[in-house]
Amino acid sequence: MRRWLAGALLVTLGWFASPHAVPIYDGVGAPDEPYKYVGKSPAPAAAAVTVPLTGGSSAALQLKSSESGPQVLIDLAAGAFSAKGSRLTLTATPLAGDRPPPRGALDGNVYRVTASASAVLHPETTQGFLFLRAAVMTRPDPVIVHRDSPTDTWREIKTTRVGRDNLSAPFRALGDYAVVRLPGATPLDQAGGLSPTRMLLLGGGVLLLLVLTVLVLRRPRPEDT
Repeated sequence: MRRWLAGALLVTLGWFASPHAVPIYDGVGAPDEPYKYVGKSPAPAAAAVTVPLTGGSSAALQLKSSESGPQVLIDLAAGAFSAKGSRLTLTATPLAGDRPPPRGALDGNVYRVTASASAVLHPETTQGFLFLRAAVMTRPDPVIVHRDSPTDTWREIKTTRVGRDNLSAPFRALGDYAVVRLPGATPLDQAGGLSPTRMLLLGGGVLLLLVLTVLVLRRPRPEDT
């Protein structure tokens, strides 16, 4: 009985004190490293992948930046590109944000996605997805925006949250991609912190468990009678 009570005390204290849920699984081998910003050290690196062309059509490819976890990742099925030559290279280059989006604010880096000269993307016939990691995950969820060139206006595209801080969108064009924090959004860490109400609950729970512990410990056991 005493062991069960001690275990209940530890579990309850941990639940009250945790500002948010602790992930059971967060990647292979190590958790995500802090977000890397352009212009700061350590700096993010460009990501590139080269695949063969067969009959002018690209093989399936995955472009992934070197961070743990990746800040940008693109998955494309075979045939996503047609091009001349024997090989195709896809590159994602991190850039500092410049023009603001129509609503909200840019969160993290802009990623400029380019392909080899003469390459043509065929989104209507092949499946492809782009994943961006949010620098600061918020509630409501951020969205991914896209523009064809630096002079174009940012446009929100269909975005799905996958995991704690990753966002996914269909990959339908080359150009610039970025994450946008929506107006009024609250960082998840802030939203999940120890508020005054949670502190009161924590204190009350600890006091109650201490009282129960004292009562159980003072209760005579059968072998003592």
